Amino acid sequence: MYRYSLRVAAMLMAMSGMGLPGGSLAQDTSPAATYTATAAPAEPQPEQAGSAVLAVGTVTATTVAGHRRQLRDGDTIYSGDAISTGDDSYADLDFEDGGRMLLRPDTDFQIQRYHYDPAAHGYALAVAQVTAPTTPPPASPQPAEAQQQHESALFRLIKGGFRAISGFIGHVEHQDYAVDTPVATIGIRGTGYEVRYCANNCAPGEQGLYTGVDKGAIALRNQTGESITTAGHFGYVENRSSLFRLLHHPPRALQHMNLPARYRNRDRGNFRRIQMRRQYRWRQAAEHRRRLWNPRGIHARNGLANIRHKRATRLHPPVQTRKKRKHRHHDGRRG
Repeated sequence: MYRYSLRVAAMLMAMSGMGLPGGSLAQDTSPAATYTATAAPAEPQPEQAGSAVLAVGTVTATTVAGHRRQLRDGDTIYSGDAISTGDDSYADLDFEDGGRMLLRPDTDFQIQRYHYDPAAHGYALAVAQVTAPTTPPPASPQPAEAQQQHESALFRLIKGGFRAISGFIGHVEHQDYAVDTPVATIGIRGTGYEVRYCANNCAPGEQGLYTGVDKGAIALRNQTGESITTAGHFGYVENRSSLFRLLHHPPRALQHMNLPARYRNRDRGNFRRIQMRRQYRWRQAAEHRRRLWNPRGIHARNGLANIRHKRATRLHPPVQTRKKRKHRHHDGRRG
């Protein structure tokens, strides 16, 4: 039994790299031995850009990492998502700054970069702001690192089309809002507009970018320069090197851009619920921000007032007047 124990001990020492001449520790430098299991770094969560108010038919969203998901009513959309609609499919997108976008069937659209700071607008709910507010809501105090993040709404239309109403972003600085297309880049001037890019899904001879403006104005920029389209007008650009053409009548490519009537009640109900959910989330964010700036709240203010009162009492003690003592006789009468 003793010999067996010694044999087992020798085997364990050999397996652990010990027992070599000189008494030194033998270290296995092979890659398998030096590898230490480390947890894979978590991917940063993209910023929330808005919500899908309505998703009819086949509507998918693909992240920058390539993860694809089916969009349902009320689902969250994020910065970097590429959204696609199939045949006879619609997607009504509501963005955090109050902008709306209705994607028509057979559309490929991407939210390239989106950042909106509701605290900078006083956590005000902007519902489809077509014209810029004359006086913006008061801004809440925020840390310096949050102020350095510039608001932006940059999109990309690969094919198909949409109707859009802009929100807060882009009304003050127009370069903060842009839609890149294969033909031109679209900017806004406080706008409600519609766009469709026809590649191979339109009639022969109708390939190009079609635009129409309901309210405000849009600016189209390509290699030939910039052109402005105002409310009530339509335009067409064939490619990046062609000039903008003003159309006197609504083009056939911009037909059927509205949401079908059978989905509108459902869309309105979903939009109200999303607004209530966003208002609750922003109320929680405002309360969290307030606690960061004043973690103790009113107790801190009361404590500071007590400290000031004690200091003032210590420096200037109140004059105490001597009270008259009341004597009482044995018979109970006052003397």
